[in-house]
Amino acid sequence: MEYVALYRKWRPKGFSELVGQEHVSRTLAQAVVGGRVGHAYLFSGPRGTGKTSTAKILAKALNCEKGPTAEPCNACESCRRISDGTSMDVMEIDAASNRGIDEIRELRETVKFAPTTGRYRVYIIDEVHMLTSEAFNALLKTLEEPPPQVVFILATTELQKVPATIQSRCQRYDFKRIAAKDIEARLQEVTEASGVTADGAALALVAREADGGLRDALSTLDQCISLAEERVTEPLVREILGLVGRESVLRILRALAAKDAKAALSAVGDVLAEGKDAKQLVAELIAELRAAMVYQAAGVPEGTELYETDEAALEETAALFSPEDFLPMLRALHDALVELRWTTEPRIAVETALLSVCRSGGIPTKREESMASAGARDSEAGMRVLAARIEALEKKLAAGAAVPLREGAAPRRDTQGVKKTPSAARTNGRLPGKAGAASGASLVKTEAGEALWKQLLAALEADGEKVVLACAVNGMFGGMTDQYFCVQFTSAFLANRLKKDDFRKVLEAYLERLSGSPLRLTVEVEELSEAPKKTKEETLKREKSAKEAVEALPPEARAAVEPLVEIFGDDMKIVPAEEMNDGIQRQEPPPADM
Repeated sequence: MEYVALYRKWRPKGFSELVGQEHVSRTLAQAVVGGRVGHAYLFSGPRGTGKTSTAKILAKALNCEKGPTAEPCNACESCRRISDGTSMDVMEIDAASNRGIDEIRELRETVKFAPTTGRYRVYIIDEVHMLTSEAFNALLKTLEEPPPQVVFILATTELQKVPATIQSRCQRYDFKRIAAKDIEARLQEVTEASGVTADGAALALVAREADGGLRDALSTLDQCISLAEERVTEPLVREILGLVGRESVLRILRALAAKDAKAALSAVGDVLAEGKDAKQLVAELIAELRAAMVYQAAGVPEGTELYETDEAALEETAALFSPEDFLPMLRALHDALVELRWTTEPRIAVETALLSVCRSGGIPTKREESMASAGARDSEAGMRVLAARIEALEKKLAAGAAVPLREGAAPRRDTQGVKKTPSAARTNGRLPGKAGAASGASLVKTEAGEALWKQLLAALEADGEKVVLACAVNGMFGGMTDQYFCVQFTSAFLANRLKKDDFRKVLEAYLERLSGSPLRLTVEVEELSEAPKKTKEETLKREKSAKEAVEALPPEARAAVEPLVEIFGDDMKIVPAEEMNDGIQRQEPPPADM
């Protein structure tokens, strides 16, 4: 006799045999008995949870010679033909391979005919979400007003892809994942009826790894029975499913708890050397950690399925970590699981995640330690120097003495290589307008101020403020007082951009954080006297507005320039490259270790 796979041989034949879907079977059985059968049903849920089986049971219940009945006899000719798939009144359509409008038009022609032997013509459309938009539109009218003896049953694993217009015309039933204990009980029944010896731990493992799908569990059991010599054991199931195993998982978790990167990487190497899948390893680590986290917080809550069911094992794992440890570990492992979907180097993804866990919680890298110590020294020394400079400055101002721009140096002359533009010029070293009047002090260039400027650029780079940094890095420290911090530019465009509220407020917030006191940002423009002069007429003639210039560019160039317009706004001008290069001095970003 031809061998029949377990999932086909043990397909439920009545509503009472459905596993884990009592809410569906009870409702449909009562509808059949009460004569309240709808014209269209929509079954949605994960694979292997009984959608197609329920559809066939409903078809038999409606067409059974002893029905309509809640429990079809499975002995009459109609029931046997439906079970065998040879009934002329029950049409099964696979929407994955019959998804076009032509197939739906053909269906619309056949629904006009009366049933041949039964009471109803039943159309079961599996994976209905695979139909095209045109096919769905063609189905709408028929689905809304079918002939009186026609019942449509649509099944899908992706409900969100089914149009709302289709859903609204159907009675919807949601199939849930089947509980592991229910799957295990069904597997026990199957093995006993098949004369197969299987360990309880092995069946529990098959049920847990089926992820709520009874069909997957039966297929796995079928494979285990084929490979087993005398009995189905837990090690055999692990081998067939390619599972890593709790011993290896616990070895890695102990290394993570001890922040022992060497032991963690060694354990990962041993697992991968055995041919285990990196994705499976990360998945089991996540499942074990989740079980330990739940057990540590609430024991074993009723209705909650855990990766490990033995309370002694759960307690052992939970004792390795504090409640605060779980979140960063799970986040790092979840990130690695996402990366494993596309990376060509899965081992690197796993090792990186484990190293990040080992280094978290106060174990910085050497580079992080050097940066932190250098930053602390610079900040501490800089604040001391700044406080001394300000104190000396206040004494000189109180005595009415003139304060030069740089201590020990003569005031800088405008004619020596640099010329101030009228729009941003200073008068005798004082800040213009309101700033100078409010402070009554002159700008002073100090070593502390230079250090503060470098710290500011480094902080922008470290925090990922790339847009603000790209503008600020072209400036230079121009002096400061107890209330003001000046930045000088040789480009009026960049200076005007930095003056805008969005960039200015960001820099002022950083200045207050680094210096410990609020500082107002002022911006000045200076251009080199050697720069070739352009007449006003030439400039106006050659410049174009940003919008006009971008619209004139070819599509590929426009895509590269449009983000710059969004950043810099209407103040941005498109000019020839040679004009932009004239007289502009670019300051490189500070080294990363500052």
